[in-house]
Amino acid sequence: MSKDNYKAVIADLEKQRAEIDQTIALLKKRAGQSVSASDSAEAEHEIQHDTFYGKNILQASEIYLRMVGKPARSTEEIAGALTKGGLSASAPSVATILGRSKGGAVQRVKRGLWGLKDWYSTT
Repeated sequence: MSKDNYKAVIADLEKQRAEIDQTIALLKKRAGQSVSASDSAEAEHEIQHDTFYGKNILQASEIYLRMVGKPARSTEEIAGALTKGGLSASAPSVATILGRSKGGAVQRVKRGLWGLKDWYSTT
């Protein structure tokens, strides 16, 4: 198997893991169980199949980050949320688009992690 094939399989598994974590958090909330900070923010902010309808990846990423709040989120988590919300968004495409957006609301916190510029304002 080539490195690209491994990367594709890993990206797919990470997406599935994010979706499973979101489902667990949602079910915990509906069952009246406490949802820990490590559980996905999905339990608090349900993403519907059309949440990001009519938005591009950059716009939808900003909306998602505002929905879930700090801490910074992984490329894979963002891609999974955008896909669930109606966009076709792979982790590599999300990373590329967010990485190219200089001066926007979404910024790279460190490799593979993204946050909102106003979360890290120094003023």
